[in-house]
Amino acid sequence: MVYLTRSIQYAVLNSLFRFHPMCKSLKLINLCFADDLLIFCKGTLPAVRSVKRVLDDFAITSGLIINSGKSHIFFGGVSMADRNRISQDINLAVGSFPLRYLGVPMRPSKWKHTDCEVFIQKFRLKIQNWASRHLSFAGRIQLINSVLLGLRNYWMYIFVLPQSVVKEVERLCRGFLWGVSGQRSKLHIPSWQKVCLPKAYGGLGFRDGSLWNRSMLAKYIWALSFKPDLLWVKWINSIYLKEKSFWNYDLKGDCSWYWRKLCHLKKYFSFAAISAAGMKGKFLSSKLYNSLLTQQKDEYFRTVWSRLILPKHRFMLWQVINSQLLTRDNLKRLHIPLISLLCPVCDGYQENHAHLFFECYLSSRLVHLIFNWLGFAAWPLDFKGWLVWLTRDRRGTKANIVTMVFAATIYSIWTNRNICYFEGYSSSVWNLVQDIKFTTKHSLYLVSNRFNTAQDQLYIHNLLCN
Repeated sequence: MVYLTRSIQYAVLNSLFRFHPMCKSLKLINLCFADDLLIFCKGTLPAVRSVKRVLDDFAITSGLIINSGKSHIFFGGVSMADRNRISQDINLAVGSFPLRYLGVPMRPSKWKHTDCEVFIQKFRLKIQNWASRHLSFAGRIQLINSVLLGLRNYWMYIFVLPQSVVKEVERLCRGFLWGVSGQRSKLHIPSWQKVCLPKAYGGLGFRDGSLWNRSMLAKYIWALSFKPDLLWVKWINSIYLKEKSFWNYDLKGDCSWYWRKLCHLKKYFSFAAISAAGMKGKFLSSKLYNSLLTQQKDEYFRTVWSRLILPKHRFMLWQVINSQLLTRDNLKRLHIPLISLLCPVCDGYQENHAHLFFECYLSSRLVHLIFNWLGFAAWPLDFKGWLVWLTRDRRGTKANIVTMVFAATIYSIWTNRNICYFEGYSSSVWNLVQDIKFTTKHSLYLVSNRFNTAQDQLYIHNLLCN
């Protein structure tokens, strides 16, 4: 490729070659991306023939020839007669937009909703493939974060997606997370705005589509401000900025749609915010995104998202702390008709989070037995005191194990409540205790090598033997 590049540069000395009008100032002729080659020249027959001669010479020297089935010629501002003459002479098919490169459609004009159909179809296909599997909420969260939003981020890293596409992606993710009933997601308490907050702010770690899209593309603004040696930055300076600062640039009417979109990002960010998001020569979109959030940090997130807690227990604990389970008091506030508001476990008091987890006889008895096994005093049997208990500093092996066990206890209480509600019977306290012990011991077997001190090993040994 070095030989080809030098040959093309030598062809510039030929008076027949003419630079592309948008590349003349930088004397830009070709770009190489892995095994792909783009060549730019003026849309005249002599200029194209001079490029063709270079390619023919390269084919004779190296044995590499143009693949006519995969190569195309694209025109802009060239008459139809000249297009036909040039394409016949160079023996290449005329390409059409949108041009698809690395799975992404590219066009010189503004994006349309139809350009994103392949993107939306990939989303729907993946969700349909997963629909037949019995996935927990924690499993769905993992798939949304790592696969669905990863696919969305790939496109957002390149373009400002149309708002209709962003909203459709969020609708599909929301439906996959909570389940779909007809055309709407199933009943749930947490709002999508809450879910899209970072975990440190009380959310599930998703990101709001519009704000995240702008935060990702802000890396281009940062590069224009601090990376003058990049080729595309030099091209922008040559064509648009004319050595002016991006922040003082006045948008002209004859610029491309993509440049117009980048310039419009200035109204969402300040120079100080963009500068703060760059660290050690690298731009951090997540840092810029978090700086734009107005919510306070959540004081429970370190407890909720402890690594020792099973993922499905984390999600349940997150819902309990935020009072977002579908208990009967919440269903009443949503105007859902109910036969009774009483707790389905004890059938003696109105069901709410405080009663179910702290006041119900089964729950209080279960907590007492579990914490006797752990060798700790039971958690406070009132909701407010329990929340204060969660904010305490929980460092050390014993504290981490207590966190893991109480999350398993919360999950067990809610699971038993659902059995009472849907199947009409309750497990005994003894069975629930044995289930929690089994889950805890299995988890401790898997992570026991992390605890090195003799005191920690003795404590774990006692738990496993009891």
